[in-house]
Amino acid sequence: MCFGTTHEPSAGRGRERLRRALAVASLATLLATPVVAGVPSAPIVDPDSVLRITFLDVGQADAVLIQAPGGRTALVDAGRDDIVPLLRQFGVSEIDLLVATHPHADHIGGMAGVIAAFPVRFYMDNGEPHTTRTYRRLLAALDARPEITYLEASPRTLTLGEVEIDVLPLLPRGATGLNDRSVTLLVRFGEFRAFLSGDSEIRQLTHLMNRGAVPEVALLKAPHHGADNGFTREFLNAARPRVVVISVGRDNPYGHPGPAALRAYEASGAAVFRTDRHGHVSVQGRESGDYEVSFGGEVALRGTGDEPRDAPVALPGPTGVLGTPGEARIRLWVHADAPGNDHTNPNGEYAVIRNLTPDDRPIGGWLLCDGANHCFRFPADALLGAGGQIVVHTGSGRADGTRYYMDRRQAVWNNNGDTATLYDDTGAVVIVFDY
Repeated sequence: MCFGTTHEPSAGRGRERLRRALAVASLATLLATPVVAGVPSAPIVDPDSVLRITFLDVGQADAVLIQAPGGRTALVDAGRDDIVPLLRQFGVSEIDLLVATHPHADHIGGMAGVIAAFPVRFYMDNGEPHTTRTYRRLLAALDARPEITYLEASPRTLTLGEVEIDVLPLLPRGATGLNDRSVTLLVRFGEFRAFLSGDSEIRQLTHLMNRGAVPEVALLKAPHHGADNGFTREFLNAARPRVVVISVGRDNPYGHPGPAALRAYEASGAAVFRTDRHGHVSVQGRESGDYEVSFGGEVALRGTGDEPRDAPVALPGPTGVLGTPGEARIRLWVHADAPGNDHTNPNGEYAVIRNLTPDDRPIGGWLLCDGANHCFRFPADALLGAGGQIVVHTGSGRADGTRYYMDRRQAVWNNNGDTATLYDDTGAVVIVFDY
């Protein structure tokens, strides 16, 4: 944070604190012992310990809680409103590293309350000032806590216990808008990697690609709440995420997540989770690269560090993506909201079934049904090719082996939530998609 650019009366004190803090931070990055800019690393006491990254359901806003093995804690953004009670529910009693990706209210609105409520050791932002009342409130909260060490988001590697956090290079100050100067982090725990992207848009993602700063990751926080300007195909091809989590609010006025982004995430083979539909989404990563995704107290997805990048394994459970062990490599997804009026454009809604195995799968006689038991039966010669997909449209058309039609005159899939169930020719449930 650039304290010296604010017009608050405490600006002079802020500038002096900033000079002292940067001196401490610069020294800390030279120390050989792993540190969070000076905090000794916690000892490894459990070889099977996990890193937990939780995307908090804070509406149309961002707040990502990182809980490392050994008890170290980081919080990246703090939502728009008070999140202190929520953090306490997740067992937070102190914060080692607090990060504001950029000074928009949906990322820093709850930050002053967090600073007032918890011991905070280090605070990081992009050094970009803002003129809003929310930002001035954050400055005042920091001025009231002189023991907090300030870190500007220059490229460096921090350690949070056993976890390493790479701060990725920013575009030059003044070169772009606030979104494209989001603090962007690569979180590493052994073979497990997560990419946290703030509100990065195309320009920043391209900048990171040009700098060679985008590795393959297990977990991607969708940039800019899943907006269509928050991805490039080159970026997704480099990151090849297995899991994408979108922090987004219900009925938000921005149209997030965007349809193009959702299609791109689906085409990449990633499993997509959304806070507006799944609530708090927690990803547990292990040093081996194995991971689990859970929400609502249930594990919804499990993957291994050595699996193909486009083959997450679905687990049985009461919600989300379900499947029996023998069919775990089939994925089912529904695009429910057709362009225009759903009932006059039934082919604008469709279900997608993907085969993530290297073997062809005959699906003649299988049924695809919605929650109201509107069903489509695949013809006897239907085949789901190895590594391929088929699309089932609601309306009418000529089937060609990859596209099928339910031949219904009105929409089938409810936009505000439904269940898609795929049955095999014996009537056994293969996989369920609940949205």
